[in-house]
Amino acid sequence: MANYIKDMFIDVTESKTKEATAINEVVEEVFLEEIENLDINTLLGMIEEVMDEPREINEDIPPVAGVSDEEAVEMILKMIPNIEVSEIGWSDVRTPDDSTEIKGPQRKLLEDYLRNIKGSDFAEKISSVSRFYTNGVAMVEAQGGNERAKRISQAISYLVFYKTLTKVITNFNASSAGFSFESFLAALVNGRQIPANTGTIADYVDRASGETIPVSLKLYKEGNLEVGGSYTDLVRDLVDPKYPGSIGGAMRYVVCTKSLKGQDLDQEGKIDFYQFDISLDNVMDIIAFSKQKSQRCIMIPKQIASALQAGRVDGVSMSDTLPGEGNLPSDEDLEKKFIKHLKDILTANNIVLSLQQEREFLNALKYAKNDDLFQDFVATLGDEKVNKGVVRGRSKLNKNYIKNITKDFEWYSSLTKGEGVKLSKDALATAANQANARVVNDLTQTRLKDERSKEIRRMVKEGEFLNPEESARLYKTFGPRQKRVALLNSWGYLTTGHFSLNQRQATSPTPPTNTLAIGSINVGRQEVKRVVDSIRDILNEEVMEIFQSLKVLSDSLNSFFAGGLSDDSLANTSVESANNISSKQILKTNE
Repeated sequence: MANYIKDMFIDVTESKTKEATAINEVVEEVFLEEIENLDINTLLGMIEEVMDEPREINEDIPPVAGVSDEEAVEMILKMIPNIEVSEIGWSDVRTPDDSTEIKGPQRKLLEDYLRNIKGSDFAEKISSVSRFYTNGVAMVEAQGGNERAKRISQAISYLVFYKTLTKVITNFNASSAGFSFESFLAALVNGRQIPANTGTIADYVDRASGETIPVSLKLYKEGNLEVGGSYTDLVRDLVDPKYPGSIGGAMRYVVCTKSLKGQDLDQEGKIDFYQFDISLDNVMDIIAFSKQKSQRCIMIPKQIASALQAGRVDGVSMSDTLPGEGNLPSDEDLEKKFIKHLKDILTANNIVLSLQQEREFLNALKYAKNDDLFQDFVATLGDEKVNKGVVRGRSKLNKNYIKNITKDFEWYSSLTKGEGVKLSKDALATAANQANARVVNDLTQTRLKDERSKEIRRMVKEGEFLNPEESARLYKTFGPRQKRVALLNSWGYLTTGHFSLNQRQATSPTPPTNTLAIGSINVGRQEVKRVVDSIRDILNEEVMEIFQSLKVLSDSLNSFFAGGLSDDSLANTSVESANNISSKQILKTNE
């Protein structure tokens, strides 16, 4: 709020005209002494102090109660603080092992509001928002009790959640929306996003409950949900978790499906939220429950199974019998190769990105996790062509998909190549394509020398692996150390395989996933209409008038200065609006 008001008056305070001086006097006398401390807590204190005091209402401002529902909806939507979605994801982590963060102002502002969303963990917070749009203000009043300031705070916070979520979901392409959605949910749970290529499949950490929980987020259209990824990287997270003290070293999956109709902010529909954990104990059962092709990931070599059953753990590894160990990199390893090649290509072409621009581009691509980035790989087997789906190290990139990503980067148009030559619209997409082509070439050369996959195929053909059902059943009898060895020697880990669960499997409330259906959040203007009348009671006339006057002041000042400071009526309107704001008791504090 403080920054919002300060920014609104910055042009006024820098102007030297007579009309602007009149405005300056109002602003400087009333606001600037207090504005530095006008954070949300201070504002709430002011509200609480004066809410029951008699106050004069400027009758020149149209009363809120007199407008139509449609007008009220529009007013409330404009009144809700506007968070710049493109900026909420950015915070600098000083070292990979240091959780100390430097948060941008938009991120801090969003967190201030979302902190008022009730709930001791992610599920409870989503449930609170869901109930807000079904039970309306009655729930807010129950949570805020008799303290009107708290009710106002909570009402605005829920509306900020709604407006920001709507912007995230509706105003960006698929990849940008995914990245912004991660940022948004991380802010809701007092967490942070995890940069790409840091040795984990987690997208962000959830700290709402006091634990640091790694979360892999999936957002898909209803009916198209797929939960999956690199089996090798999942195993690495479970065998050597980066957050071992949280939920038993498991990986939490937050799964979201969206059903929306319409365009932009006029879209209507809902987002359904689900949650389940994959742990060292249940991973075999879950993969055995997955799509048929991914089930083979958990197959255990019979010689490994025999060794583990005999009580042997140390030194039990297929490395003694398989050629070419380590020649088949995981998706995370391939991403490292891709990033290195990309940086080399950008340097060779004299394209310079700032650290933040580079991070934004790489996080939007999500090379190791985002299958939409790639084209399907079609293998030729004799005279037959077989679609293998996305296979990193073999699949080409989808250049148009990358071009759509770069459209949302505000900084892209200012990039230059060489001496002031602007970049073409597809320059970054071309560079990314070239980098991936080098990855494919690297891996092709590796495969030419590697006999590893050939030997594994022979073992499978000759029955030297337990089938998925046998593997899962045996796995249950193992202790933690045995389970780790079994996973590190399973077919999917040895071949860098992929696992995949469809929507039915990923959202099943029964074992093995035991998925929790957290709730649904409705999106659209109709949801605001349901609570308009109550909202107008909670956001009392004085608060509404302040926002109205701020809007009038902002519009008048913009027109006044844009018109060369020549329209006295606009200057007078600005002064009147500033005076009206300054008269409000809600912005005054006790000496």
